[in-house]
Amino acid sequence: MQNKAKGRRKFMAKMGLGTLALGLGNAGAYAFAPKNKITKNNSINIGFITDIHHGYCSDALDRLDVFIKEASSRKLDFIVQGGDFCYATEEAQECMDLWNTYKGEKYHVLGNHDMDKVTKKEAMDFFGMEKNYYSFDKGDFHFVVMDGNYIMKNGKYEDYGNANFYIEQQNRSLVNPEQIEWLKQDLEKTDKQTIIISHQAFDEIWDGWSSPSRFAVRKVIDDANNRTDYQKVIACFCGHHHVDDHSFINNVHYFQMNSASYFYVGEGYGSDGSRAMYEDSIFAFLSLDPSGQISIEGKQSQFVQPTPMEKGHPDAPRLSASISDRNVEFKQRG
Repeated sequence: MQNKAKGRRKFMAKMGLGTLALGLGNAGAYAFAPKNKITKNNSINIGFITDIHHGYCSDALDRLDVFIKEASSRKLDFIVQGGDFCYATEEAQECMDLWNTYKGEKYHVLGNHDMDKVTKKEAMDFFGMEKNYYSFDKGDFHFVVMDGNYIMKNGKYEDYGNANFYIEQQNRSLVNPEQIEWLKQDLEKTDKQTIIISHQAFDEIWDGWSSPSRFAVRKVIDDANNRTDYQKVIACFCGHHHVDDHSFINNVHYFQMNSASYFYVGEGYGSDGSRAMYEDSIFAFLSLDPSGQISIEGKQSQFVQPTPMEKGHPDAPRLSASISDRNVEFKQRG
């Protein structure tokens, strides 16, 4: 997200990937080997953090440390970070090393700023990723991780790489056709209820920076749900936008997960340059209950002063330095 010309929001970062990569599910998920078998009808518990922006935010490592320590104190099935984690450079090794201190399963989503200084392939190699999009099963649920980091250039889809995505919005944050087709087939292969995780949003976010591919992705979701006698895709989670929001489209929940660090407000509005920093590290713990409930336990904080409201930022009333606690229902499989 973010546009150099307009000085959008978010800058830098890269996602980490656990050292031990293991192929699970239809296209290979990347995580440590499962420690516990999940029996049917047990809830799946997840730690979720996104947009740490190591290399751009000076305290990114401290914010990650808070998450890792709390995640390690809980009984979770896995943790996931939603992109914009750290640069795939030597300087980022400290971030990767900290991420890898978590002893359980770890999953990763590619973010746009993960390719600010490197190619997508170089970023994937740094994180140990075999695939840029993939799926895996956990308990009664199926998880799909997508890659919305493509640009349209001369009529062709190209990978993000070396900050080539600072172009007009309609030609970036795209999902390539091969991935759309893969998603169709992946959903056809599973009979489990499914959660999709991406960096960019597939719903209609108020700031106008949703993925231009959202309509194609939502058509695949709707088609999959209409082909079965139960709700196959129940929810989508994303980062990227640094907001705390939720929408409900065609019986599918779409969750905007806030950044761990800040909201990009532009020069003249931030507490730290162009960033409106959060006082605390922001992340969430998710619980997926097969009986039909998604619970989000979010972290609440506040903006470092001077706040966007104090600075007179036009979107200040919409901004949040928290992830809201939420309890929503989905149509369970009969």
